[in-house]
Amino acid sequence: MNNIKWIFLKECKLFFNTYMAALVLGGTAFLNALFVLISNFHERNNYEDATIITFISFMSTIIISMAILSMSSIVEEKNKGTMELLYTSPISDLEIVVGKFLFGAFVCFIVTFFINGFFPLLLFSFWKAPIYLVFSGSIGIFLLGCFTYSVGMFGSSLGKNQMISLLISVLIIMTLWVLGFFSHLFQAKTRSILFHLHIFSHFISFSKGVIPLSGFIFFGSGIVCFNYLTIKSLESRRWVG
Repeated sequence: MNNIKWIFLKECKLFFNTYMAALVLGGTAFLNALFVLISNFHERNNYEDATIITFISFMSTIIISMAILSMSSIVEEKNKGTMELLYTSPISDLEIVVGKFLFGAFVCFIVTFFINGFFPLLLFSFWKAPIYLVFSGSIGIFLLGCFTYSVGMFGSSLGKNQMISLLISVLIIMTLWVLGFFSHLFQAKTRSILFHLHIFSHFISFSKGVIPLSGFIFFGSGIVCFNYLTIKSLESRRWVG
């Protein structure tokens, strides 16, 4: 636990002492304000439409912010030579990945409930949206953000620089994004599998006030799966090195 705590605190210190904090937190707040003001505040919307549109906007910004945050999580360690220091320290690959993931989840929590949290308050006060809609949508945003960060860490463990890492992460996210839209082209069994892998179909339920068990299973298993793949990627590099 001490090693995980050390990795977590190191990541927090690097994040809040560099431009990344302003880029991720400030950029997310700006994009949210822009999207919400453009799409929401006109007389045609009721609270249901306003809530769905708001959380779909948040879905876009949380994917962007977590992908940018995670693209340097491991590849930057390799480029600076600090990964070799971690390899020679009494720290396991599991502890490295867990510590970095907890940092990503911490930033995602800040974005979801503090940066994004201002806008659901507007939904509650201005549109009189029920509190359960605001709560379920925020839970969905947090799960999606953690999932995106775990995908980004895996991409960062494979890439040779930040742009390649970001490209790998975006390709994985986009693949899981479009699978459901083409599921109708396949037979029933294949269609159900592809639809289950569809990110949007799991997230949209949260924005409608539902907290589905299938959504928790999808995002939770995805987080575990990509963190596991990241650990295996680090282990392979350790053996090659």
